[in-house]
Amino acid sequence: MKISKKWTLPATPDDVYALSVDPAYQEEICEEAGALSHQSTVTETDSGHEVRVQRVMPSGDVPDLVKKVVGDKVDVTQVIAWGARQADGSREGTLEVSFKGQPMSMTGTASLAPDGDGTSVAVEGDLKAKIPLVGGKIEKLSAPEFIKAIGAEETVGMRRTSN
Repeated sequence: MKISKKWTLPATPDDVYALSVDPAYQEEICEEAGALSHQSTVTETDSGHEVRVQRVMPSGDVPDLVKKVVGDKVDVTQVIAWGARQADGSREGTLEVSFKGQPMSMTGTASLAPDGDGTSVAVEGDLKAKIPLVGGKIEKLSAPEFIKAIGAEETVGMRRTSN
């Protein structure tokens, strides 16, 4: 199932990127999202940075069918491997989300691009539940929780860049 969220922050792409590779910023996003526990690491690469965030999240407001699969909480690892800065400050990264012990994953992209006086931030992914017969239904029922988690990044980004 395709998941897509886009928003604009009132800062330059370089400033937004600097935030995104700040472990304290990642921790704040985890707290905003309601993580029960979390940790993040940022590693410099040849072209950018790898941002790895591991968090234990409550399974949220998902139907019983999904809770039977994932339980009351999920251990989620998100990795964004940011690529090189382009001349206009834009960047693109690959996104991988995995769930410890669960037959679900998401792969996609994250991007930053100039947008007027600010920066357009976009996250696009393909959520997959590898469960025979009910995988598609579980993807559809789980998608709102993913979008809510991505929304925590937008909320923290707005708070950090509007000051």
